[in-house]
Amino acid sequence: MRGVSLLLVNVCLLSMFAAELFSSLPPAGGDAPPDATVAPGHRQRRIKGPDRRSVHELKDPTGWPAEPAAPVAPLDDARFDTVMGTLCRPTAPTAVIPEVTRLVRETAAAAGVDPFLLGALVFQQSGCRPKQNNANGVGLLQIQPAMFDAGATLPIPRNDLAVSELLDPAHNLTAGVALLKMWQHEHEALDVAAPEAPHRTAVAHFIWGERVWGAAGEDRVLTARRRMLEAYAGQTTSLGESPFGFALVSPLDGVPRLGTSGPGEDRDGGKRAHRGLDIDAADGEPVHAIADGVVQFAGADMPGRLTAQPLAIKRVKRFLSRRLGPGGIFVRVEHAYGVRSGYFHLATFNVVPGQLVRAGDVIGTVGRSGVKVSPTHLHLEVQQDDKIADPARVLTSFVIPPEGTISHEQAMAQKKTRLAQERRRNRHHRLVPTS
Repeated sequence: MRGVSLLLVNVCLLSMFAAELFSSLPPAGGDAPPDATVAPGHRQRRIKGPDRRSVHELKDPTGWPAEPAAPVAPLDDARFDTVMGTLCRPTAPTAVIPEVTRLVRETAAAAGVDPFLLGALVFQQSGCRPKQNNANGVGLLQIQPAMFDAGATLPIPRNDLAVSELLDPAHNLTAGVALLKMWQHEHEALDVAAPEAPHRTAVAHFIWGERVWGAAGEDRVLTARRRMLEAYAGQTTSLGESPFGFALVSPLDGVPRLGTSGPGEDRDGGKRAHRGLDIDAADGEPVHAIADGVVQFAGADMPGRLTAQPLAIKRVKRFLSRRLGPGGIFVRVEHAYGVRSGYFHLATFNVVPGQLVRAGDVIGTVGRSGVKVSPTHLHLEVQQDDKIADPARVLTSFVIPPEGTISHEQAMAQKKTRLAQERRRNRHHRLVPTS
């Protein structure tokens, strides 16, 4: 009973962090309080494989700071369309982006919801592609009709969940906003009534349904929202003084960003050690130089014993389909005081050796080059006088360190097991007499 009581306390605390973000989403059906007697069982996303949390998320999501508020109305329509269009460009056909951004803005205004949240949800769910139709869902918001049983209570007619209807982008957004309001209305009660993974907001319920099985999707939606808000406000955030004696900026927009793996973790079964910080990111995100400097290298980490190979910008895409070393396509920048930064697993870069870059300049885009199994991320290395520095400690408020993630906990457990096995083998070899 004590464990159950602690669980109920924790989920109630988690729900408090959602209040500010969803203040613009009124409860479905008026001003009635959330239904504390909600009975889960008819609205749950169908997925392949076992229900389990993503390893690339915080064990305790209260480690995230409060999300920023939306700008005070009126919205600058042209600026919003530009910001969301930039977010969508790496994943969506250019021809559909103007219609998608307009529909997101107009639907949000009609429903009285935060357009930045709706735009971020569209980006995370479908990559802004209105004709997406697969096992994950249909249309811009990847609504899954099979998620809702025949006995489910919904704020929209069941006919509105027909695939043919959901492939219409305007209808998809209108239906999706109604469902989002439903989850906002119920999520506090659901957090108590249904066993689930820790999360922060009703976005997690929109993705999963009544029982939330992971917060990674919610985290990426809220990260995309922060990226949009920063771009809309024209923000360029920099640290004051770094340990190196000069200011730094974040390598990725939408701070804070989640670090999922840090220096010292095992790679290739312990054959080598991780030398930097992996930061969870979306494919095609712009990567910024963290400080003023000069580009030292731009090219690819080649497999085997081959050294890193410089590449001309026009040749980068040819190497994306090739087998590369673990660093993939990368850029190194030399800064003042013997400091050097490296940006790995890129999809593209737009700099050449010897080029002067300023803090915040875009030097490439996020990709998965050289990655074997991990999701898309930026691998950032920072060194001073050839000594490895932990980027999470250097970037402080820009990054949530990986120590709180499930992936870090698993990596440390695996490393502990490997080291124990090696010690046992070494003891055995010392005890066995030689002939």
